[in-house]
Amino acid sequence: MLPKKMYNMLYFSICCYKGFFHIMATLIKSTQLQATNFAYIELSEKTLKKQLSLLFPFAGAICAIITFTYFVSQQGHYFTVAGILGMTLCYTLAALNRTLFSASILFWIFLIATTLICSTGFYFTGARHISNTIGLTIPLLSFFALQIRTAAWYSAIFGLLYIILSVSEITNKHMQITSALQNICAYSIIFVMAFLLSRHRYDAILQVKKTTTNDFLTGLLNREGLLPLYQNESSRCKRYRRDISMLLINIDKFREVNDRFGLDAGDKTLMMAAKCLREICNENIHIARLSSQEFCIIIPDANIQAAEKFALKIRNEISQWILELTSGHQIKITVSIGITNIEYQDFRYDYIKAESALMRAKSWGANQIATYE
Repeated sequence: MLPKKMYNMLYFSICCYKGFFHIMATLIKSTQLQATNFAYIELSEKTLKKQLSLLFPFAGAICAIITFTYFVSQQGHYFTVAGILGMTLCYTLAALNRTLFSASILFWIFLIATTLICSTGFYFTGARHISNTIGLTIPLLSFFALQIRTAAWYSAIFGLLYIILSVSEITNKHMQITSALQNICAYSIIFVMAFLLSRHRYDAILQVKKTTTNDFLTGLLNREGLLPLYQNESSRCKRYRRDISMLLINIDKFREVNDRFGLDAGDKTLMMAAKCLREICNENIHIARLSSQEFCIIIPDANIQAAEKFALKIRNEISQWILELTSGHQIKITVSIGITNIEYQDFRYDYIKAESALMRAKSWGANQIATYE
């Protein structure tokens, strides 16, 4: 037995130790945690603001160089004044871009101003070359920040104007044809390059977005991708007083597949199950992979009896599929299925019902179907 004094000191030390770690504990609220969306490369308002913060000052610097060049060459005060106005506009837009002002509106102001400067420049002999150069930047600017269709229309209309203005002052017919061909070729190359770059970016955005709504392994929807469809279908069926059902499918003894054949075989098994489900389900039925070996199916316009019949079809079909590994081993799987009628417009509650039915099916053994009652 410890002396009472030593016991009290030991007890005090333990209390201080626990109190210290209690103070040092970090509390994280669920509202602070958000899933990462890697579709950040989409040209959103925030991204556009960041890119315009580089474009506007750079364009202002170019205007300053042009202004200085015309000033020292003494070609006319209107060129110098135009350069000063362009520089002022660019730096004004750069300042506004640091505020809450819409980046899209600022870009349209810049694009229209650039178009007007380019168009009016053709009426001055000393500015024709720089107008030709500015004109070739219009497609790049358009596809840089506008939607592909809008950028294509704007660039195409300006392209016609650009070619007409660039040859209108040439009196020699032979020179007009030569100049027109040169401008058409140059503008077409820039237009196609800008379009292809924009299309490449758009396709990359779609691929990144797809990873946020689709399962990377099976290609099926994930929970984030299923939720909007669940909301739409449940609302529609409720509005038109139609039944809608949910199936929760779990692969039986899936851990044994991983333990015996390895994780790669487990992945292939999931892919096989997903392929089987896709072949059974038509385009009106929504399939998702929610977790490791759990799949969810939403069947619109189907009551419990129709859902049970469909679940029986799934169970029988999957049991007939065989996965053959490169090692020669064969894997057969069975599934347990929980069925419920969707009555809430909150996925969490309907999922709990389906999971309850699934747990009852699992408790009966493998390859079973249960309905929530």
